[in-house]
Amino acid sequence: MEDIVNQIDNQVQVIFERTTDQGMTFRDALWFTQDDYSNTTPEQILQLQQERYNNWLSFINAPTTEG
Repeated sequence: MEDIVNQIDNQVQVIFERTTDQGMTFRDALWFTQDDYSNTTPEQILQLQQERYNNWLSFINAPTTEG
């Protein structure tokens, strides 16, 4: 899926999606002010998206603990 960019009330929403090798889908959105979005490079946005995806992967792949 290609990123979806929405502009809402002087905010920019970037919706993105990643799929794991096992076919699980991660979908999230980054929010920026218009100024921040204008000053953020596409590479920086990709890095932020990747960090979110990596955090999610770490969470879903963490071993379960019994208490």
